[in-house]
Amino acid sequence: MKLYDFHCNQCGQDFEELVRELGDARCTACSATDVVRKLSTFSVGGSRGDGGGYSGPACSGGMCGLD
Repeated sequence: MKLYDFHCNQCGQDFEELVRELGDARCTACSATDVVRKLSTFSVGGSRGDGGGYSGPACSGGMCGLD
């Protein structure tokens, strides 16, 4: 089972639901099945154009205490 973000076309509610098949999704507010899957913000991380990675100094030479 996977967690997806949905939008209900009947009542306008945005919600998350754990579903086995995408066709199994029902609105948590009105129980309608007329829902569309939204693009999850989790799956589009790093969309600001900054690469999403850490740009600080590397841990070397005993600077981070992990050596």
